[in-house]
Amino acid sequence: MLRIIFILLAVTIGSANSFGQTKGTSGTKKKDQTTGFYGKRFTLQLGAGINHNTVLKLASNTERQLRNQAYYKKYREQISSDQFNYSFYGNLGIVLKERIALSVDFNYYMGNIFLQNIGRKDVIDEWGNYYTIQGYDSRVKYNTIRIMPRIEIGSRGSNMPTGLVSVLGLGIELSKLKSGTYKSIYPYNTYNYEDTTLISDQNFKFDDEFSFNLTLLYGLEYRLPISKNIAWNFGGYVHLNLPIQEIISEGIFDMSYMGMNNYEEEHKLQLSRYRLQNFFSLRTGLVIML
Repeated sequence: MLRIIFILLAVTIGSANSFGQTKGTSGTKKKDQTTGFYGKRFTLQLGAGINHNTVLKLASNTERQLRNQAYYKKYREQISSDQFNYSFYGNLGIVLKERIALSVDFNYYMGNIFLQNIGRKDVIDEWGNYYTIQGYDSRVKYNTIRIMPRIEIGSRGSNMPTGLVSVLGLGIELSKLKSGTYKSIYPYNTYNYEDTTLISDQNFKFDDEFSFNLTLLYGLEYRLPISKNIAWNFGGYVHLNLPIQEIISEGIFDMSYMGMNNYEEEHKLQLSRYRLQNFFSLRTGLVIML
């Protein structure tokens, strides 16, 4: 995969150099092309992205349990491995100077997370007796919306929005577990006896509230002109998704003084921390220049 990516980058860089930017007979750029590629100062980007869960599988304790414990053996055989998360994006931008642009980026992510004790409840009956209703373990889907203002800085010799571009962004992510029917396992025990597990389809209804992350991003995008109005974009990004849900949830609906837990809130926190462990992504799409 990486070999193919490097070959594509080499081909596109060579093609871009031959494409060039039209210059006047004196060797200087024409006046109407000093800002924006052929005078195009506004951009609309549309495309798709992908990231692999390698770091996540190493960092997440629940993911390691699912992967390693014999108790989950039968369950692993009945679900997909879900190694990748996918996304769609849109971007609106404006070129301010020959090498400087501002943009607003919108991303819609589709991922999955392994949760334990879904639907678990702590109950106090009318006589004051306290007991717990056991929940299910399951890999469930989630969706994330990210909104991010960005500063884009073109490399020397480029004319925005084309060429090699460095991207700096600060945005916010809103993530939510997706209600639906999932293959689930009832945790009768945690003693690694897989022959005692019960696997069934369960319908889960999750809270509609979002969990929040603050995202810091640095990326490199290469935009190869295809015509005067369209370019092909390929980008790689590193991002830090800080789980500010920790701050938001502190003290909310805390029932620990009663010996009880808010499991729905715990799942929101787990989803927010899960997003922290997604460090790197790739995406590609078209840039429409206006």
